[in-house]
Amino acid sequence: MTKLWVNIVLESLRLSRFLGEKMVSYGLVFFASLVIFSISQVIQFYLITYNLPTMYISFCAGFILFIPLISLFLHPLLVNKEGNRETFHFNALLANIGLVSVVQLLCFLIWMTDAIALYSLYVDQESFLAKVFDIKTQARGDMTFEFYCFNFILAWLFALLSMVVGVLPCLVARLDNYGVVGDFVAAFSFSKKHKALMCLYALLITSSVLLPLLYSKYLFLVLFPSALIWVFVCLNKKYLQSQYLQLVT
Repeated sequence: MTKLWVNIVLESLRLSRFLGEKMVSYGLVFFASLVIFSISQVIQFYLITYNLPTMYISFCAGFILFIPLISLFLHPLLVNKEGNRETFHFNALLANIGLVSVVQLLCFLIWMTDAIALYSLYVDQESFLAKVFDIKTQARGDMTFEFYCFNFILAWLFALLSMVVGVLPCLVARLDNYGVVGDFVAAFSFSKKHKALMCLYALLITSSVLLPLLYSKYLFLVLFPSALIWVFVCLNKKYLQSQYLQLVT
């Protein structure tokens, strides 16, 4: 009887600890979304000041590249192979921060390259790229519908890249840990098997970032964290299902 009560108390403590970590996780994701939102508003203000408001979409696309870093706050939501909730481990977090930092550096370089190219083509009419492609706009920031479509597709690619080389390797590292190279290989293997699903998740994240920031900015604080949390939880479940099917077959 005493042993039963001890087990009940331990289970209640474990659940309360998980609920606490869950609330902290949600809170940190919302705080990160608030930081991104604040940065976006400052950027938009200065773009409008310099008569370049249509370039705002390019910066919005770049915000998607921060998803791997933000997703680290969601690791306490992971479910392991035994069906138990993962708890916070500081050492694992540090290891994943190192992994994500490399990915973030790569993504930042891609974003900066894109921003410099767009500025050279559509703003600085005397630049080398503008002359090569014979780009002549009537006014600064005079962008076309094709420009918006290009940036939406670019944002979708950023979301896909962020999940494949940022979110998934850290998720695999927490659940299986094949080593740095093995985690990336497992992430690419999973993405290859579920290409359509990954593309759908990327589209959902892209829409939750671009559409609110462009047309209803305050909705971003609700849609982006909700979409990111939902995608992260779904990736966790799908990865475990995939691993289970591999063992069965």
